[in-house]
Amino acid sequence: MDLRQANKRPIKMLNISKKEKNLLLILFTAIFFWVSYKYVLTPQSESLSRLKNEKDVYESQLFETEEFIASENALNREWENLNAEYKMISQKYYPNIDQPEIMHMLNGIINNGKLEIPSMSFSEPEALEIEGIEANHLDMFLPFRGSFIDLELFLSELSNSPKRFLINQLSLTKENDDMLSGQISMSSFTYGEEKATKDGYFYVNAYNSPNKVNPFTAFEGYVEVPVYSGDSSDGTTEEKRALLADLEDDNIYYMGTGSGVTGKVSRFGTAKYGKTSIRAEYFISTGYQPERAYVVLDDQNINIKYPPPSIGIWAFSYGYSPVTVGLRFQDMDGRKIDVELERGVNWIGWKYISASPPQDINVYPLKLDRVYMELGPNRDDYGVLLFDRIEASYPSEDDKKEAMPSYVFYVVKPGDTLKSISESFYGSESQYKKLIKDNGLMENSILEAGKVLVIQK
Repeated sequence: MDLRQANKRPIKMLNISKKEKNLLLILFTAIFFWVSYKYVLTPQSESLSRLKNEKDVYESQLFETEEFIASENALNREWENLNAEYKMISQKYYPNIDQPEIMHMLNGIINNGKLEIPSMSFSEPEALEIEGIEANHLDMFLPFRGSFIDLELFLSELSNSPKRFLINQLSLTKENDDMLSGQISMSSFTYGEEKATKDGYFYVNAYNSPNKVNPFTAFEGYVEVPVYSGDSSDGTTEEKRALLADLEDDNIYYMGTGSGVTGKVSRFGTAKYGKTSIRAEYFISTGYQPERAYVVLDDQNINIKYPPPSIGIWAFSYGYSPVTVGLRFQDMDGRKIDVELERGVNWIGWKYISASPPQDINVYPLKLDRVYMELGPNRDDYGVLLFDRIEASYPSEDDKKEAMPSYVFYVVKPGDTLKSISESFYGSESQYKKLIKDNGLMENSILEAGKVLVIQK
């Protein structure tokens, strides 16, 4: 008997109908799609949405970055343009005050022309502020002599110079044979924050006031200067003079008439009045004609409306000299008038030297523009003179009492009346009858604007 067959049981097969198979297939398909949607499609959709959002953010950031880069490029281009413009402009100026470089450049300009420039004078460098920018400037003074064509060529060379020079003043005097003489005043400027050098190298040939004012009026309001001439019983008689210029504040510089005249002016601590005087150092060599050294007062505006009996200047001499000292005036038409004060220097120390100016009222007003030292032909001389305040004499109080009364002119303004004018000039309306008398008016006269009245002082 076979035991293996006795223990063996028949296996029953699961009998599934076709319909059940279709249902199972549908079930497995549904489970597959549900699992795919749950664990595959949904995360992918969320990831895709998140990626789209991130893309939008990145695109927005990229757009902003591109705009920033574009604006930065525009700023860089603007900066490059400004920097190029700055370099172009700055090349016209000096990075700092360097007198040897300036002298070298001016010598090159002078050598390219025929204008005679015997000397150069330099001021001390000064700091200044222009629209919030700190800079320094140096003033230069060049006396010259030559033809108009020579001067035109020099100015052309100056304008084409690689460094910028600003011409402040050009003084011209016509000589014989169509020759000109005069002086050029100009400035050179630094840029940036470089300070002026302090080597002591600079020549102080001009004095510059930081607060330039015009202290001069024509005799009205002048400071009276009492002096004593020694004619009274006690040995002194009083003479009064008007102060025209104290020579303490304004621009004063030096000029010669030819190549044989050199020198300079400077501020000096010894003075007759005040704190300082003008020290004039001169070297004069002449040929067939006289030559002059000038102390130039062009910027002083010393104007004289009518002739004083005398005019003069205080001068200090260290020794004897053949030079003639005088004053030069200029009328409204530019004509020059010389007043010789002293022919030859024959004193030591301070002396007031004076002379009578033109007394013809028709040549006035006059402007006093130069003090000169003149040397005759075929001679050589050098020396030093000090100059202090310029004065003019005028009548004393006793002379005024005997003299005719003085008058001023007044142009009537709209709304003026005789009484209001009287109040303005005399401090009281009661003096209006004096105006009526002096001007041939009636008491009920109506003043028309523009009418000129004579008013007794």
